[in-house]
Amino acid sequence: MLIDYDFFNGFTPRIIEVAIRDKQVWEQLDYQIARERTGLHSLAYVYGGEGQLTFAGEDRSLGPGDLFQIWPGHPMRLTSSRSNPLHFYSFLFQYRIIQWDGGTMLSLEPAGRLPLQLGNGGPEKAALESSFREAYELWHEKNNGYEWHVKLQLLSVLRLIQRLGANREDHPDAASAVQKAIQYMKQSFKENLTRDQLAGSISLSPGYFSVLFKAHTGVSPMRYLNKIRMDQSKLLLRNTNIPIKQVAEECGFEDSFYFSRLFQKETGMSPRQFRKS
Repeated sequence: MLIDYDFFNGFTPRIIEVAIRDKQVWEQLDYQIARERTGLHSLAYVYGGEGQLTFAGEDRSLGPGDLFQIWPGHPMRLTSSRSNPLHFYSFLFQYRIIQWDGGTMLSLEPAGRLPLQLGNGGPEKAALESSFREAYELWHEKNNGYEWHVKLQLLSVLRLIQRLGANREDHPDAASAVQKAIQYMKQSFKENLTRDQLAGSISLSPGYFSVLFKAHTGVSPMRYLNKIRMDQSKLLLRNTNIPIKQVAEECGFEDSFYFSRLFQKETGMSPRQFRKS
């Protein structure tokens, strides 16, 4: 699973705690944590020891470098080895998904687990451990602005996990093909492009191209193209005095009324209001 960019564009976490589980903690817990029903999200990194996680109907052995997550609503049992206690850091958090519909902000309830491909940190082990450790230290030092800094560390961890997912791709040429399509969009956005033309630019069938593109970007090819066009239109509106109709044409929109409606939906302002803002 590649990272779902559309999901994480709206991902808005509320950090509840950054915790550590080490030998001292396990001794107090008799080497086991059990919950009849979990109530928080947790994203964790194991930096030492051995253990076993039973969660959401699955059993998993844990060791150094492993990442795992827990989400609300499931029974959970986490057991540590007594001879080689499990050591891990974890972010405990709640979250919502924030989306914008024009000028209206929508706050959506989360629907379970974060859409992440988790396994072993591999080549990112050092960076992951550093990010988790720094988040833990920031949280417990409680200096000014610590919550914001910890949130940045969580986002840094998500970026590292995304890199791991890209490195695990079964078809490494797929990412290259999508990037070529994006490059073609950036060079040709003024033209009246169709999905078939975009697929043809990288010699793929339209159906497979759409599936592949969304898997790598989180959005459809045409929505991505419109994002490029919208960004270009903002530059023209800010930096030139050319008429709105011409702005639309320069950005690949034959119908200036459609352009204005789309701009309003994307930004919450009309092109004219944006120019004056």
